[in-house]
Amino acid sequence: MNALMRRRWINLGLLSLAGGLAALALLFEPGQEQPAIPPLLNMPVDRIERIEVLRPDRESLAFARQDGRWRMTAPNSGWANPVLIHRVLEVAAVHCPLQYAAAQLDLPALHLDPPRLRLRLNNQEIQFGAITPTEGLRYLRVGAMVHLCLDRLYPLLTSAAASFLAPAIESLEPPVTKAE
Repeated sequence: MNALMRRRWINLGLLSLAGGLAALALLFEPGQEQPAIPPLLNMPVDRIERIEVLRPDRESLAFARQDGRWRMTAPNSGWANPVLIHRVLEVAAVHCPLQYAAAQLDLPALHLDPPRLRLRLNNQEIQFGAITPTEGLRYLRVGAMVHLCLDRLYPLLTSAAASFLAPAIESLEPPVTKAE
């Protein structure tokens, strides 16, 4: 390849690069922001007082906030593990970019009619459906909308009820022994 041909290829490459940058500049408007994705639930996490997990194949779970802490009220009773409860509460603020009108979808095919699991935070319900085979996103129905979200919560909500109880903290004092 001679020098003249090489220059032509370089010039053609630079022209393509300049054309791409010009197209980007024309399509991108700096004053116009992308629309913000609203959270899954329009509810602040600190306003949630009750949590219910309705699982068709297992016992339902219920939690209530008492004195700033969470207590499991069903099927067992005791203080709830705050780390796990925090993960459950995070679903209210999650942003799922893909959403569709439920009326336009085949809800039984997505396992949303009936749902695989229902999560109620106060009076708002999230229904959990199937997972997409390609991206691993979970179908979540909230009211008339179906959202596609990362599947971070379903395995936790389907775990054993006893796993939600806070571990007992043993006393730091040494055990008392009998004097003989």
